[in-house]
Amino acid sequence: MTKKVLRWLLASVLFFVIAQIIAMVVYGVLFPNYYQGYEAFRPMTSLHFRFGLPLMGMVQAMIFSLLFVVFYKGIPWAGILKGVSFGLLMWLPSGCGIIITYCTTIEPFPVPCLVYTLISMIVGGLVMSAVYGKSLEEKARGKNNE
Repeated sequence: MTKKVLRWLLASVLFFVIAQIIAMVVYGVLFPNYYQGYEAFRPMTSLHFRFGLPLMGMVQAMIFSLLFVVFYKGIPWAGILKGVSFGLLMWLPSGCGIIITYCTTIEPFPVPCLVYTLISMIVGGLVMSAVYGKSLEEKARGKNNE
């Protein structure tokens, strides 16, 4: 495998692991019983939580890191701020999607989802800027060292 593919896989796995940790803190510590009692509530022992969410999370992490590379030149600022701005730019459509989805159901307002996605997208942008930072910055300036 080339360095680019390995870097993409590394960024994806790092983002996935960190997002899972953030999810445990947000849903398990900050809002542990927020959704209990609603029709869509599933216990943590269901197959949905053991297999479906991790699989979906890994696919999302791979797409997130791929989008960072594709849109790197168009993301404002440099370094850590580039990662934070990318995370915020990625959170805007996902946050709106969460609100629209939850507002059309009988569930409560999605405060935990919004908190989780905001934190995970910003931290994910920081991970992307840490993993890709120097190599993409040099490539954007015209130095091709890979």
